[in-house]
Amino acid sequence: MAHMRARLFDAVKALLAAIPEFSGAGKVARGRTAPLRAEDLPAITLTWSDNDERAASRPFATADGAHGYDRDLPLSIIVHLRDTDPETEFDRIAVLIEVAMSGGDTLGDLAIESLLTSTRFYVDPQTGLALGAGRLVYTVSYKTPAADPSISAI
Repeated sequence: MAHMRARLFDAVKALLAAIPEFSGAGKVARGRTAPLRAEDLPAITLTWSDNDERAASRPFATADGAHGYDRDLPLSIIVHLRDTDPETEFDRIAVLIEVAMSGGDTLGDLAIESLLTSTRFYVDPQTGLALGAGRLVYTVSYKTPAADPSISAI
C-alpha cells in the first residue's frame, strides 16, 4: 500500500481536479517530468519539495499502544499561469483553490487538518516582472503508526 503522503496528495489532486477549469487530463499533477506547453496553461503541480516533512514521536498511536508519528507535510500547490495580467490571474485561481481546499480540510479523513500556511507570487527580483507562477502551501497534519506509514494512527 502507498505511504499516507501519497494518499494525501491523491486526495488534494482529486479536490483540485474537481474545479471545472482544472478537470482536463494533465491539468493537475503530482510533480512533473516534462515542461508544460503554453496551450496547457493554466495548470497545477503538487509537490513537497519546498520543505521537509516534520515528524514527532507519538506514543500509543494504535489501539494496542504501538509507537507512531505526528506528521506535518508542507504540500505546495504550484499554479502555472498564462495571462497578460498574471498577478490578477493568480489571485483568481487562488480563490478557486482555497475554496476547494476548505471543503476538504481533512482530505477524506486521512488528515487531521490542512491549513494554508503561505502564499507566494513569483517575480524576477531584478526586474519586478512576473515569472508566470505562484504557489499556495498547505501544512497537512496527519498521524501514522511507526510500523506502517501507509495507514492512519489514532
